[in-house]
Amino acid sequence: MTGTLPELIDDDVEKIEEIFRDFLAKAEADSVLLTAEGGFLVSEHGNTKKLDTMSLGALASNSFEANKAIAGLIGEPSFSSIYQAGETFSMYVQSIDGYNLMVVIFPVTTAVGAIKYYAQAARNEVAEVFAAARNRSPEGGLDLAMMNMADSSQIFRRK
Repeated sequence: MTGTLPELIDDDVEKIEEIFRDFLAKAEADSVLLTAEGGFLVSEHGNTKKLDTMSLGALASNSFEANKAIAGLIGEPSFSSIYQAGETFSMYVQSIDGYNLMVVIFPVTTAVGAIKYYAQAARNEVAEVFAAARNRSPEGGLDLAMMNMADSSQIFRRK
């Protein structure tokens, strides 16, 4: 199922955690969130304790979707990333595969060029993990937008 979060196994999750750990160290970013289509938070990495990561992921995803609409209005097929600068922290959002996003929070003292450079490498590596997961289970995957929020037990089960 394209357009969904692929069915990830423990090895996939560990690879993604390693990719983002490496990204945070190299880029000198504070945190990175992985969100699925619709803004559902898949994972969070780095200094996230003081963040409302669920709301942040949803809002960043909606902002990204709005910017895709703006791209269409100016004749651009798509924007693959957005950057928002703040006084203390900034945010960079990049599409991973057209269905999932990485949301990076970083201090303004960190150069956005470094964030973009290292984010592209991390994006490519996570996209490879997703592609391998899709190839392993082409009919698998989770459409989180269709999840019953009142009863997610069919999706999230203990092993």
